[in-house]
Amino acid sequence: MSASATGEITAQQPGREVDAVVVGAGFGGLYMVHRLREMGLTVQGYESAPDVGGTWCWNGYPGARTDCEGYYYCYSFDPEMLQQWNWTERYPTQPEMRAYFGYVADKLDLRRSYRFGTRVEAAVFDEDSGRWHVRTEAGERTSATYLITAVGILSAPNLPNFPGVESFEGQWYHTAYWPEEGVDLAGKRVGIIGTGSTGVQAIPLLAEQAEHLTVFQRTPNYVIPARNRPVSQQEMDEVKARYDEVWAKVRRHWFSFPFDMANMLAGSTEEEERTRIYEQGWANGGFPFLFTFDDLLFDPVANESAAEFVRTKIRAAVEDPAVAELLCPRYPFGAKRPPSGTGYYETFNRDNVALVDVATNAIAEITPRGVRLADGTEHQVDVLVFATGFDASTGALTRMNIVGRDGRVLADKWAPGPSTHLGIGTHGFPNMFMITGPQSPFTNIPPCAQNTADWIAEAIAHLRREGATRMEATEAAEQAWTEQITAIAEQTLLTAGKDVHSWFTGTNVDGKAAVINVFFGGADKYMDICEQVAADNYSGFEITTTEPAYAR
Repeated sequence: MSASATGEITAQQPGREVDAVVVGAGFGGLYMVHRLREMGLTVQGYESAPDVGGTWCWNGYPGARTDCEGYYYCYSFDPEMLQQWNWTERYPTQPEMRAYFGYVADKLDLRRSYRFGTRVEAAVFDEDSGRWHVRTEAGERTSATYLITAVGILSAPNLPNFPGVESFEGQWYHTAYWPEEGVDLAGKRVGIIGTGSTGVQAIPLLAEQAEHLTVFQRTPNYVIPARNRPVSQQEMDEVKARYDEVWAKVRRHWFSFPFDMANMLAGSTEEEERTRIYEQGWANGGFPFLFTFDDLLFDPVANESAAEFVRTKIRAAVEDPAVAELLCPRYPFGAKRPPSGTGYYETFNRDNVALVDVATNAIAEITPRGVRLADGTEHQVDVLVFATGFDASTGALTRMNIVGRDGRVLADKWAPGPSTHLGIGTHGFPNMFMITGPQSPFTNIPPCAQNTADWIAEAIAHLRREGATRMEATEAAEQAWTEQITAIAEQTLLTAGKDVHSWFTGTNVDGKAAVINVFFGGADKYMDICEQVAADNYSGFEITTTEPAYAR
């Protein structure tokens, strides 16, 4: 690919030809490479990180760990791996996740199919050859029949755009690019901007390391205690003995958890019993608190009961009533991803921690010495940490310069919001498949990524059996899918918090279209739909046998 005088990205003769290019070496990418190689296809993988793990290779900030328990935040396709691997904590840390990915890559010899530390600069569909031409920033060129992106939902950092960042005389870091060797914060005044999932995990540890920590909060969060702890070998053995049951439950669960749905409605449960169930969920900890009742995302009264329960816990944990109220969210519980934390609210009782509300007094600029607010107040810091999240769902794809048929640039097509069929294909981009693409479920990622990779592998196998050359989502199908996910979201309270800056709706990124980016109909229903589409001869996809121009 090259850029023309007008800036248009065009195709050049590729250097190497393979059957498939896979972008990403996280859960989806690694498994996709494994499946395609099993099918006998030649594969070239690219990963911008220095090793396997995708997001888990990059995000080494203090406190980084999963918010799903390790025993079901993993692959399920290989019984031997399930029996061999032991998780050491309920919620694995980033180093443990990196170790897990390394174990998988070594066992399946996956690294040989990848170029690491290699970012894809552009991918262009060449209509004459019917192939994707891929170019890396280093200038390597590869062509492939199939382009498969496995770049993750949360992998394109939302970098700070505050005026004056370049003038700051101290050190600044984005949590997604935390130095592998760590950062020495002893004796430093530290400021952190952002209180999403990343900030919630990092803030307690930064407070322990820094001389003083200033937390700049725009939107408070409903933080559920993680209740993290070591996992004994006995517990692991018990899980391993019932893994068939675990994965069967995962497949049937709205969020791909190995639990039964509550089958209870908060709105029709007596207050005393409802509070008892909330207390039990709070004591157990973690994301499943969201599923203590089945109506929390649909019934405003039920939702407010859960929201007020959490606010009561915040007020009990935080000693200063004024600080506690600043930490209490006022939007629907679940309208932003509710993170799991350890000692988060208690951190604000420390003498060396200050909470600054930038919802009512916004950040005006970064100065050489710190952060200046709209009213002129300046907070001096030595180190700035930006926990400003990600350009979720679409960002990693729109930044890749993907060009489909007729020179259509994906970023331009999706400027008003993403449009896909199943979150897997998009019209105008033949033989391009997305794993956990925009408009796919927000769920426990590994099971969904594995399921989608299986679907893509089987679709490619179908094309090869039929002698077909192209598979492309139809415009009608992606319009119907977009309407469906929007209608589902509008039945929930996810769009009720109009002032909530959430990556669910793209409103956490300035200038991004405010639309639903996620399928909220349940991971179980999503997988059912995908299976039915395949059974219906891949309905919603146009499959063609087109002789390439060079063969005519």
